[in-house]
Amino acid sequence: MSTRGDAPEKYPVDINGFVRQCAWCRRIADADGQYRLVSASLVHGASHGCCEACAIRFLGHGAAKSNLAA
Repeated sequence: MSTRGDAPEKYPVDINGFVRQCAWCRRIADADGQYRLVSASLVHGASHGCCEACAIRFLGHGAAKSNLAA
């Protein structure tokens, strides 16, 4: 099932012309680069990464570090 995301032109863009949106919580970076704006859905054409709060919550605490070096 495919859903249409929000229109990117209603949000601020970074220096590369992308809307920066957290893929986990869907917050959008404002003009200062802080993830403060909220979108109900993923923005079509946005650069989906991870905001600082979700990086700490989902990627930092309790994550077992695997040894990938052989």
